[in-house]
Amino acid sequence: MFTLTKPNKLNSYSRTQSSTHTANQWTAIIAPPMTLTSDNLLQQGISVCNALVIHKAKINDKFLTILKAAQSPTIASIVIWDSGLTETEVFQIQSTIKSLNKKCLIHSSKNLH
Repeated sequence: MFTLTKPNKLNSYSRTQSSTHTANQWTAIIAPPMTLTSDNLLQQGISVCNALVIHKAKINDKFLTILKAAQSPTIASIVIWDSGLTETEVFQIQSTIKSLNKKCLIHSSKNLH
């Protein structure tokens, strides 16, 4: 399952997915455009113990990082921003997420159909 959103914040997406995680599954938050604190995550219903934040400075290739996260058995859901990704890459990410039966929230600044 994936969701496209417009705002540049986490939204209430995590409230719907947090109850479906088991103790060994993570939410990967990849290249957030803002600094996230534990309070930010908790306000969105994301367990700090199960959040993996990968900052832009640590990423060489955002697209490949997202695909690797999607393929990881320990990642249950992914939160990403589409800045720096082409529409083709976003659609490929959506396809991969769907085929792996994972959850993904894509914060979008693009007009995708």
